[in-house]
Amino acid sequence: MGNSSTTLQQVLDTIVSQGIPDPRNQPGGFGNALVLELANTVFADLIAGIEKPDGTFLRFNWKWNRAVAAPFYTNSWQQDYPQPAQTGGNIGWGEDCDIIDINNTVLPKPLWNMTWRRQLSRTNTAMWRPGEICWMYNADLYFGSWPGAGVTYYPLVTSGPISQNPLMSMVDANGNLLIVTGFGTTGPSAPSLPANSAEGLTVVDGSVTWSVVSPTSQGFRLNRLPNATGPTYKIIPVYQLDPPPILKLGQLLNPIPDSYIRHFHRGMTAACLAASADPNQAKRGQAARMEWAVALKSVDAQGDKEMNVYRFVPQTQVVEHRWDELGPYSADQPY
Repeated sequence: MGNSSTTLQQVLDTIVSQGIPDPRNQPGGFGNALVLELANTVFADLIAGIEKPDGTFLRFNWKWNRAVAAPFYTNSWQQDYPQPAQTGGNIGWGEDCDIIDINNTVLPKPLWNMTWRRQLSRTNTAMWRPGEICWMYNADLYFGSWPGAGVTYYPLVTSGPISQNPLMSMVDANGNLLIVTGFGTTGPSAPSLPANSAEGLTVVDGSVTWSVVSPTSQGFRLNRLPNATGPTYKIIPVYQLDPPPILKLGQLLNPIPDSYIRHFHRGMTAACLAASADPNQAKRGQAARMEWAVALKSVDAQGDKEMNVYRFVPQTQVVEHRWDELGPYSADQPY
């Protein structure tokens, strides 16, 4: 998300003009490398979270750092859904997720929320609809195998009945991770591409198209399994972006909008002071960083003046168990 019109160089020039020590002029040298290291640390603190003076960790959910993942569709008995790299940026942590009964002709279409989890185990249980989601690297997801010759992959979005499909992922003979991106009937032999093929390359298998996904791109795991013959659900994950790296002084400070640049400026000022070879300046920097953490808490609290749809759900209760049919009703336990 491109929101900023301010570069790191502009912030650094302003800081130095105020008499703050320039990290590029340290006796030990390092030049721009030290500036970039400090800037990336401040960037991560502002976007992903910072340790407060009391030792607790403050994590932010900035609206300007939010992205919507490319939607995907559930398939017969399929729990893991490898994906190409998200165009919006890498997933830091999940924030919200919609699940829509996409083929249902009722208007508005039935829609529910899913619960994000840090990790989900594999399961062989299907009950109603998936209620939980987590992101995982494609390399850590489970892949199926080529189903054989003459096997049909039926479209998932259709006005007609849903037919059972094989898993829509496989590893070819050369170790490439493939997903179905075009429906049809498989050919006489298993598809394959040269080893280490780039993400996005395709191979035709009869009338089926397979596409390569990178092992380091991020896919999704659901709990519980979709049923064999539908309904098909459209999953729309919403997430907070991982802080992108700052690689040069002239780089725009995206996704931080200009109205928030002052908070980056304050954090960068503290970092430049703390990195100084002068012990007195370094001590000033440590105090400035603690003050910055307190200020960010105030900024975060200001955003909390809006009512929040999220709420706490106890993990355990006095008279009922959290899981299975005895658990409390929630987005991930609606049974």
